[in-house]
Amino acid sequence: MPGKWILEVLIVVLVVKFCALVLSFSAWFVLQNQPADLLSLWNRWDAPHYVDIARHGYTAVGEQRFFIVFLPLFPLLIRLFALVTTYYEFAALLVSNLASALASIYLFKLARLDLSESAALRSVFYFCIFPTAYFLIAGYSESLFLLLTISCIYYARTRRWTLAGLAGMLSTATRLTGLALVPALLCELLQQHAQQHAQKPDHRGQDNYDAKAEERKQKWRASMAILMTPLGFFAYLMLNFWVFSDAFAFMTIQREHWFKHFAPPWVGLFGAIHGIFWREPAEVALICFAEIFFAVFAVACIAYAIKFRISYCIYMLFSFIAFTSTAFWLSIPRYTLSLFPVFIMLASLSESERKDVLHYAFSITFTSFFAFFTILFTQGRWAF
Repeated sequence: MPGKWILEVLIVVLVVKFCALVLSFSAWFVLQNQPADLLSLWNRWDAPHYVDIARHGYTAVGEQRFFIVFLPLFPLLIRLFALVTTYYEFAALLVSNLASALASIYLFKLARLDLSESAALRSVFYFCIFPTAYFLIAGYSESLFLLLTISCIYYARTRRWTLAGLAGMLSTATRLTGLALVPALLCELLQQHAQQHAQKPDHRGQDNYDAKAEERKQKWRASMAILMTPLGFFAYLMLNFWVFSDAFAFMTIQREHWFKHFAPPWVGLFGAIHGIFWREPAEVALICFAEIFFAVFAVACIAYAIKFRISYCIYMLFSFIAFTSTAFWLSIPRYTLSLFPVFIMLASLSESERKDVLHYAFSITFTSFFAFFTILFTQGRWAF
């Protein structure tokens, strides 16, 4: 039945979200011995900052000046949705959950370019139950960013470059790591060009002229898409200049208030290893071991992506360098969620010779930690 896969994808997404909401509500009710407010449970850590920006905008004074480090597209959408819902916290959850549902649909479509329908559906399943996938429910920008990056790569792979450029531009107005799309799109263009010439039939006369003309159009559209992608980031720089009279004010705020500045990835790695010997047990588990484990997991996936699709490898590599090149590692498990080709590759692996064993291993491991981290996050404990 045409469109059946959309229903299957939405069922996976909605069931996982429903179970996570029930789990968060039940855990609070039992552990805190008091009624739970779902809006409060999922409005944790950075989520209130996005809501504050949506309500009041950016400012250069007071505590709110520190929120310039959060890019504008997600809070802008919260503000627009709040015009209808009136509740900003609910609007944030609505934007996040709608975006994650659409991101799951695009992930299926992207995976389907290389895999069977059942494997593509598995990629969505792994995406929804990934240990940090609760950020696809909370009022964070992860869902919106993933929707835009996945759709960008999908449109590039299907040669709809104008749409790819638009999605890429919006992604860089959502998270700085959207800039990793620029080398990925360039790589995709070169890969498609090489494949096109390798498979090119021997055209003659008018057919040859038309083929070359179409090829030039594709190159022009692709070049425009690549140039469009960083425009969202440039708009963010203009926002910084408008608020602070300094286009790079966000870097100063990151360094002075959030204590994060550029450093080679191994500096953060050594810091995480060193923290094992002096931090408290909970911090050792969540700030040291978790950061190191997910970084190693990401590196392994990047290495495997070389033989899967080079543009996926490039996107993940530049994203990984971006979120690990800080003086100390924090939230790497959350940032790993943005490496969406991981889920396509895991689905491909689960269709290998030992597909059942791998599928059960991925499913049980992911679901267990997803539940554990969801409880931590909605209880107000640190969970990346």
